Amino acid sequence: MTPTEDTFYITTAIDYSNSAPHMGHAYEKVIADFYARAYRLRGVDTRFLIGLDEHGQKMQEAAEKRGKSPQEFVDGQADVFRNLYRFLKITNDDFVRTSEKRHHDFCQDLYRRVHDAGDIYKGFYEGDYCISCERFYTATELVDGKCPLHDRATTKVKEESYFFRMSRFRDALRTHIEEKPTFIYPEKRRNEIVARLSEELKDLSISRSTFDWGIPLPDDPNHVVYVWFDALSNYMSALRQPTDLYDRYWPADCHVIGKDISWFHAVIWPAMLLSAGYPLPHQVYVHGFINDQNGRKMSKELGNVVNPLKVIDDYSVEVLRFYFLRCFASGQDGNFSMQELEDRYNSELANELGNLILRVVKLVRTRLGGEISTPGYPADLDDATTIDDFFRWVDAREHHRAVDALWTYIKKTNAYMNEKEPWKIKEEEPLKRVLGTCIEALRTIASLVEPAMPETAANVATALGIKLPPVIDHSRQPRTYCVQATDALFPRREKEKSTPATTSLKNKKPEPTAVDPFTKLELRVGQVVEVTEHPDADALFAMKIDVGEGETRSICAGLRGHVTTEELQGRRVLVLANLKKAKLRGIESNGMVLAADRTDGKVIPVDPGKAEIGDLVTIPAIETRPKKKLSKSAFEKAPLAALDGKVSYKGKPLRSSVGFVLCDAEDGAVVR
Repeated sequence: MTPTEDTFYITTAIDYSNSAPHMGHAYEKVIADFYARAYRLRGVDTRFLIGLDEHGQKMQEAAEKRGKSPQEFVDGQADVFRNLYRFLKITNDDFVRTSEKRHHDFCQDLYRRVHDAGDIYKGFYEGDYCISCERFYTATELVDGKCPLHDRATTKVKEESYFFRMSRFRDALRTHIEEKPTFIYPEKRRNEIVARLSEELKDLSISRSTFDWGIPLPDDPNHVVYVWFDALSNYMSALRQPTDLYDRYWPADCHVIGKDISWFHAVIWPAMLLSAGYPLPHQVYVHGFINDQNGRKMSKELGNVVNPLKVIDDYSVEVLRFYFLRCFASGQDGNFSMQELEDRYNSELANELGNLILRVVKLVRTRLGGEISTPGYPADLDDATTIDDFFRWVDAREHHRAVDALWTYIKKTNAYMNEKEPWKIKEEEPLKRVLGTCIEALRTIASLVEPAMPETAANVATALGIKLPPVIDHSRQPRTYCVQATDALFPRREKEKSTPATTSLKNKKPEPTAVDPFTKLELRVGQVVEVTEHPDADALFAMKIDVGEGETRSICAGLRGHVTTEELQGRRVLVLANLKKAKLRGIESNGMVLAADRTDGKVIPVDPGKAEIGDLVTIPAIETRPKKKLSKSAFEKAPLAALDGKVSYKGKPLRSSVGFVLCDAEDGAVVR
């Protein structure tokens, strides 16, 4: 689907920030970023919006659990999500938060427009409510009496509510969807929505009065706007302030969302817009879920969650982005397999792309002194078809096919090199023609790989001695390249091979493999809920610490004289959670708060940052298998120390799901 009138406005679902970001958040943002970058590459005026959904009952409960106000809680979570998206190189133009005044103003204005159209009335709602979904379910929608998405029992709720007369728009919505075949993509999701619209469309409860963390209704402050009526309006509220961009970018060209919220975006949101008199978006693009390698949905309960930051640590942001876009078919569920990622890395990134760059660069430098002039196009490797195919698949919302079109061209360029064998060519002019064709092909490859792998594109351009223009260059002007030496962009990753047994060792028992002592540690993020001075020990604080177990732990820490009770209250700390229980001067201590011994005599607690309470802190390269009851001596066999402002083990920094564990101490300071 091509952009409208030389502009392209793309949005993602705004993330519900009551817990830490996960692989699904990263996947959705990378998909949308690919399309935003691709349209910019084609010279289209593009605007890209992401953000956070910060209201609702479960958000208020999450804040209360942590002893914070809802606003304090969502402010901290916003930093966590922003940091992840910077890390993933997401190029959003705006980051909207539903707790912002600009959003409140627009949401209330939208409510007034719908109210003035006669589509809001007051009544009572009684039904099965899922707090996790923030929605009511009918009896037919429940599975064994439970929420179909979260497999949890719903709550019977009866309360006064304002309703949106959504039933009025069923026929108009069906007609629109049937007349606009690209309005919902893929077709499977479109067919699901059409089938549901053949049934009765009920009016929608759009307010709550049992909690107050939300946007007050303009004419009844005892009610707050229902989270979906609130959240969906972000796509327009972000265009109104700080600059009014509505006329330039609305209607949106593409809403990128997950299949679990397709009904809200393909039915509820368009119905709201029809009532308020606004144009409908051009497309709702529905992506699938990321499952584990066995096809099961990732969940903490199953223990099969893959942390995107750990994959990035072991490979890179570029590799994770490539894997998402190359291996997960558009609109379908995908199984995340570390083995497949490894195989694709070695075969496609290291061998096909990385080795191609090294071969061309080396030949130009050794045979032509590093400088080569070309006619400005790959003479023997037509790139026009590849460029056309790439953008055709972009318009069709088939990112994996767009990347496949590029990779076909990469393979074609490798085949050309192998056929022409430039390393055997003696005459200068034939050699220049072959290598000039390869150089120009690499220029095209660098441009088209940018939406998927921006850093790789920049590295290829550096090797060619050029700067890539922001818009792909179709000109056929002669060019001169000053090729620079480069290291392998994707060094091959070799698996460790075991030494085969010889006949002389046939009967010898294998020596036991040494277990890294770090694997036995269970390091969890905690929050100090209560702190007092130990009555019988001058150096100790007695604390109650929440480590995500439902109940707080009693832990004593030798921090008196170094920090105050006020500095500790509410602070996030890193806890050695599987240390054997002990009684310290009559008070039980179930764990240890980790702190650094500084050279100035201070003992300072380390800082796990904004990580979720209960989050496991690890080193990506070391698999953690905590020992149930760890002795103090076993802990000391895994010495932790400060290095470059971080807590490290053998020079490797410790990480939570959102970043490094920080340490305000000199390099080498002991952490215990």
